[in-house]
Amino acid sequence: MPSASSPESDTARSDEHSEASVEATLDDALERVAHGATVSIPGILFQRALTLAFTAVLTNGFSAGAYGVFAVARRLQRFLLHLALGFRSGLSRFLPNADSDAERDALLTVASLLLLGVATLFGAALYVATPLAVTVTGESERFGTFLRIFAVGLPASVWLFTVAEMFRGFEAVGPLTLTLRIAVPTGQLLVGVAGTILFADLAAVALGVVAVMGLVGVVAAVWLARDRGVRPRLRADGEGSIWRRYVRYTAPLFAGGFATVVQRLGFYPLIALFLSGVAGGVFSVGVLLGSLVRLPLMGINQFIPPVAAALHEEESRAALSRLYHVTSRIVLVGVTALSVPVVVYREAVMALFGPTFVEYAPLLPGFVVAQYGACAAGSVGILLTMTDNQRALLLVNTVVTLLLIAVAVPLTLAYDLPGLVASYLLMLTLNNGFEVAVLYRLEGLQPFTRLHLQPIAAGAVLAAVTLGAKATLPSTTALVVGTAAGLAAYAAVLRWLGFTPTERRLAETLLDRYRTRLSRR
Repeated sequence: MPSASSPESDTARSDEHSEASVEATLDDALERVAHGATVSIPGILFQRALTLAFTAVLTNGFSAGAYGVFAVARRLQRFLLHLALGFRSGLSRFLPNADSDAERDALLTVASLLLLGVATLFGAALYVATPLAVTVTGESERFGTFLRIFAVGLPASVWLFTVAEMFRGFEAVGPLTLTLRIAVPTGQLLVGVAGTILFADLAAVALGVVAVMGLVGVVAAVWLARDRGVRPRLRADGEGSIWRRYVRYTAPLFAGGFATVVQRLGFYPLIALFLSGVAGGVFSVGVLLGSLVRLPLMGINQFIPPVAAALHEEESRAALSRLYHVTSRIVLVGVTALSVPVVVYREAVMALFGPTFVEYAPLLPGFVVAQYGACAAGSVGILLTMTDNQRALLLVNTVVTLLLIAVAVPLTLAYDLPGLVASYLLMLTLNNGFEVAVLYRLEGLQPFTRLHLQPIAAGAVLAAVTLGAKATLPSTTALVVGTAAGLAAYAAVLRWLGFTPTERRLAETLLDRYRTRLSRR
């Protein structure tokens, strides 16, 4: 006669089952996120390389001051662009959980109409306000020409990013990469070369950039309609509840977008008001180079919104917490590898954009360190949004923005461009620190474990090798040899310190997945 099981053994089996369930959920979530990152990162890298080439073409083809005026005008358009895109996040939140094709189509239609409507209003406002902007800033009429071109093109730009968010909600990594990472930067580079060599006119470049974004957005929407059968639909249930649900969710994000956009792009109005065109060009290039270290986080973020939203909806708290731990550590490993060489070889990097920019190479570490701090906590802002804490995110962004306004203006007036860079560093550091604290307070989620110290330790070895090469080798040789040797040492140290079973399982799963796909071909 079988013996009755004890309560202790039943509890142990229940715990084992629970742990196995968490591990299975975690492995599935990690595979989806990592697959999106693995497929997206080459496209993102390609995009960044073409964007760097586009910028280098303009900075070497025109004066630093002329490029700076163009860059500031374009960033002011992006200010309004990102404000309008505050209504975009609802796609990633609700699309993965749509119950029917009708509900899916209604969500896409509501989001599209909302985004295009706001973009049109913003574009018209910018166009009308252009004469006032030229007068207040004291810039030339050329600045006004750029503003008008970008104002007219604002709805096209917003539509492109709306379609990209639809791809992300469908986890359509291939079309997303092709659209946003390949087609747009390739077209942008082509119009940059044409505008520089054939027309010698930055206004022609501005027109070409706007046209490329609009055309690619239309083509991507046509593909989405054909491949996924998406059709315009205003309501799914005849009562308009999707409108209410979507607006209720995204309205705080839109309102919070004012604070977020001031943090990210509020420096450019200060440049237009208080600094020169050269300062605008240098700041734009510094932000671009600093953003290169964000590559690992950008890859992880491609599909973590729908994955995190699904885990939150299923109340898989343990799996969501461990997903955050693993992804933030992966991001830290990649960000450290990218940051150190850029800081060490900053003069050689800035030389790509012309001699004027080399003079400002000492400021480049400020941009890189700012982005390093922004990436160290992983996808904290996305997790706040996907766990329905958008109002808390609004509060954080508002507080940080008020602090930034109080600090950035006096620092810029007192120290010019270095003061503005210091404000940029302070803003990103404070913003991410507050977001981590709020996410932990509300959801019990935090990114860091003791394993996060390993990339820091390996980064110290990377820094030592690259600095040694810089001190002993000619500049070009040091850049190539020092970076290669430093990254090899960095990888060796990480391997010696070891990887977790979850990370090893993830690597094996991805290798098997891609090996199987390649063998089928």
